[in-house]
Amino acid sequence: MNNKTKKIATIFAILLMGSVCGYASLFMEDLGNVKNFTAHRISSYDRTGGNADGMQENPIAIGETRVLAEIEGPGAITHIWVTISSKDEHHLKNLVVKMYWDGETNPSVEAPIGDFFGLGHGIYYHYQSCPIQIGTSNALNCFWYMPFSKSAKITVTNEGSEVCRAFYYYIDYRKYDSLNTPLRFHAQYRQEYPCKEGQNYTILEAKGQGHYVGVSLSIHNRADGWWGEGDDMIYVDGETTPSLHGTGSEDYFCGAWCYGESFSYLFFGCPLRGEHKRGAKWNVYRYHLLDPIPFKNSIRVTIEHGHANDRSDDFSSVAFWYQTEPHAEFPPLPKPEERLPQKVEPRMTYFEEGAFEAEGGLFAFNIADDTIVEQDMSGFGNEWSNDKQLWFKPESPRNYSTTVDVPADMVGKKKVTLWYTKAPDYGKVQLWLNSQKVAEWDGYEKDKVTRAKIGFEIDIKPGQNLVELRIVGKNENSTGYMAGIDCVKFE
Repeated sequence: MNNKTKKIATIFAILLMGSVCGYASLFMEDLGNVKNFTAHRISSYDRTGGNADGMQENPIAIGETRVLAEIEGPGAITHIWVTISSKDEHHLKNLVVKMYWDGETNPSVEAPIGDFFGLGHGIYYHYQSCPIQIGTSNALNCFWYMPFSKSAKITVTNEGSEVCRAFYYYIDYRKYDSLNTPLRFHAQYRQEYPCKEGQNYTILEAKGQGHYVGVSLSIHNRADGWWGEGDDMIYVDGETTPSLHGTGSEDYFCGAWCYGESFSYLFFGCPLRGEHKRGAKWNVYRYHLLDPIPFKNSIRVTIEHGHANDRSDDFSSVAFWYQTEPHAEFPPLPKPEERLPQKVEPRMTYFEEGAFEAEGGLFAFNIADDTIVEQDMSGFGNEWSNDKQLWFKPESPRNYSTTVDVPADMVGKKKVTLWYTKAPDYGKVQLWLNSQKVAEWDGYEKDKVTRAKIGFEIDIKPGQNLVELRIVGKNENSTGYMAGIDCVKFE
């Protein structure tokens, strides 16, 4: 293995381990090499020599497009820093950044400035990834490598209803004597409020040759429950079957199990972690810097919203990629008032009228383990009474029993309605009363968690009655033996 190969292998090993110190040490080592460029900067410093460095004396007017930089090439932008002072509470959505390479008339970068820097929903939060980092306080940084051969132009347009009082920025770039880089940096904003029923959300559609390097995705829950479970599907060069097909939303974004606390790493993260509730806001990102996805003619990057697109949340995203020019013209940017998700009111908890809650002590099974628990079902929709169920989760067939001391007014023949849960990992269940089977059901349901009901008659005797719930097996397609009872009504 030669020295160059060893160095590349070391870089990949260190990056894969996520060692920021090791990552930085490689760049420190490279400082001993002579550079083939000169360093330059365009910034918002006060040209009069004063301290009004954010152009306070010349605020960005409503509707104005301000040219931040025009640079002659060959060169490459390596760092952009921005911080903003504005009375417009939605300025992260209303200020639009555009970038043009080599004299093109259609921008290669077009996005609300907050979304470009990974700040979804028009709000600030801190995180650190390799290409984008948000520092305290409200300091927006990106380190994408943006090469150009002839020229570069960066603009910001104020599409809000307030002047932008101060807009501070650095644009750091290199000048080269020559630059033979065929691909140009691109970033595109998209949104669907709400996502279209039955169709994957499209993160990117591009034509040309290049490689996809990642996305920042923002989600606004329109309903209670987990917004994920949607598979990522990436189609390269006209494929009808995706060559990259994932297993779930948080899996593509390198998390797991519906996410725990918020986090941000070099190449993936969930810096804005909402609840599994209606109205919650989330942001996740995945940057393919070590694993770019190449395309020769075209690429289409999509992801389901919910399992098989069974949810209709609000999605917005910025995709990042490099490609040859000319690129396909971007779809029109949504109007400023359309970029903010609609407000949704919290829903009221549903109760089944006249029913007894199973988790409320109706069946006090005495067991020595934790295979019976109360489960919060609000994450699965608004079907379950009191948003809860009594959850049985054995790993094999099992009988559960208890005795119920029945009050006098409940004695005799009763018509019963029982609501239970069906899911991909639920088993076959029998309900017995005083050694007589009174009901049975198959709890298996393909691909979703839902509620069902069953009706039957029972004869309740005075005093203590023996109640048994027997999990007797499972459907051949089920992956488990679990069961769930929501509530029971007697008439």
